[in-house]
Amino acid sequence: MDAGLVTAKTLKASAATVKKAEEAVVAAENQIFFLNLCCRFIIILTMCDVEIVQVLEGHASDVMGCDFYNGCLATCSGDKNVRIWFQKLEENEIDLDSKRQIHFYEAEFSPLLGHTYGVNCVRFSPFGTLLASCSTDGRVILWNAQDGKKLDEIRHLEGPPIRVCCFSSASAMFATGGDDEKVVLWDIATKSVIRVLEGHEAMITALAFTPDGVFLLSCSTAGEIMLWDARYGHGKCLSSVTNAHDLGILGCDSSPQYEAVSENGFLVGNYTIATCGNDDFVKLWCVEASSTKRISLKNTLEGHSGNVISCRFSCDGKILASTGGDRVVILWNPKTGEALQKLEGHNRYVTCCAFSNSALLATGSNDKTVVLWNLDKTSIDDLSKTNIKEFKILPAKKSFLSWTVEDVRSWLKSLNLEEFSEAFSANSIDGKELMYLNHENLLCIFKIDNLGKRNKILREIQHLKNPLWQHIISEIEDETALNEFCCPITQEVMRDPVVAADGYSYEKQAIEEWLENGKETSPMTNETLAHKILVPNHILAQLIQKYTK
Repeated sequence: MDAGLVTAKTLKASAATVKKAEEAVVAAENQIFFLNLCCRFIIILTMCDVEIVQVLEGHASDVMGCDFYNGCLATCSGDKNVRIWFQKLEENEIDLDSKRQIHFYEAEFSPLLGHTYGVNCVRFSPFGTLLASCSTDGRVILWNAQDGKKLDEIRHLEGPPIRVCCFSSASAMFATGGDDEKVVLWDIATKSVIRVLEGHEAMITALAFTPDGVFLLSCSTAGEIMLWDARYGHGKCLSSVTNAHDLGILGCDSSPQYEAVSENGFLVGNYTIATCGNDDFVKLWCVEASSTKRISLKNTLEGHSGNVISCRFSCDGKILASTGGDRVVILWNPKTGEALQKLEGHNRYVTCCAFSNSALLATGSNDKTVVLWNLDKTSIDDLSKTNIKEFKILPAKKSFLSWTVEDVRSWLKSLNLEEFSEAFSANSIDGKELMYLNHENLLCIFKIDNLGKRNKILREIQHLKNPLWQHIISEIEDETALNEFCCPITQEVMRDPVVAADGYSYEKQAIEEWLENGKETSPMTNETLAHKILVPNHILAQLIQKYTK
């Protein structure tokens, strides 16, 4: 077998080896070992050659979004800027079969200035003539993608922060979603509203048109997916899934591959979409455009150890990339659900990703950089076509609510608290009972006098109840992350964070006092503030709330 292909073999593991593994994911040279307690198998994935070809620097804050159109890359950031990068064509690039020398440089007209708050998303139109950027300032700006000139701007009626935007495949329609819990469909030619889609009960975080432009999918922080008729509908939701991700959805994309099936003499489409969220999972769904209009779960992909922030299909639909709070990028085979590769190149959250049509993958991060990966075209094609029946899909994690008494004993042992196993068993503590334990129970009933051990048990129970909480705590152990929860003025953890005109977050009372005292400059940059409007930072508030619990 070609060394560039992903290969797999299944090895029987001893009980002792599996116990030591504790579902660890260990990277060793060019292999990834997935050790799973439930199935007692070790799966070895040999990685093909994926290399970092360039790291783009220039943004002064978190990179929030990126998108490709041919050899042009757009990136956006919390620094309020949009940057444009062009691929440099090497003069000696004559032999198309030879290894390409890849280099991107920033356009002369970059950065694109116009937003007054952080930019959350950028998208090229399908024909590459337009670039759209949406921001917390409530505006969507349409730019000429060739020269960076501002063409127009649109906004929702109440002017809420806009989180996400996307074009339809024919570039005739444009969709936006934001903090007002509404999705707005726009006519690109006239820049007018076609219709407002209402039904979500939380902030809109992801949008995706089906590849034929017939339907639009929207997702929110409440965890629901909604399907809308993008062409002929009248604002009614055709189908929905509640709690698709029980901790909220952060990303969504529609595969360019779909099938047309005959129904009563008419052709209707069946589509594949991917979603990702705070539950650490990537999920693949089938959208059936039959008369019943149904969204059904096809597969749940496990591999991330933190919340999954974005997911995107490759241009041919053969590869799915996901990025997360665990600082890694995972490439998946969307047909089988298997993990193909795990890429590590960032030192903070990986917030976004995008494929080019020439086997490049761009990933952006809170480390303020964009990493370009070269996915060798031949290897990826072969990898997708390879018969990999030897793979064993890892089973879904068992919900702690369904744990038996014996499962709880194993859990205690994994925490090095095996000394309390007998007491837990004697009191028939299973998963459901575990969630109701408190300090008083542990002290009086289980006779755990050691305060540190009581706290450890309760912390781990909290981790089980809310997986995101664990990732936040792990992340804030990094001093840099902890500083992001502190007000720059008071240097204390914020309780009511707001965003000022300089794009930074402050404790509301502190920045209000700053402004009331006649100060007109930014506490961070010392530059004059454009205005005194303060916008609540709901996402940061949620993170802080989980941290302070």
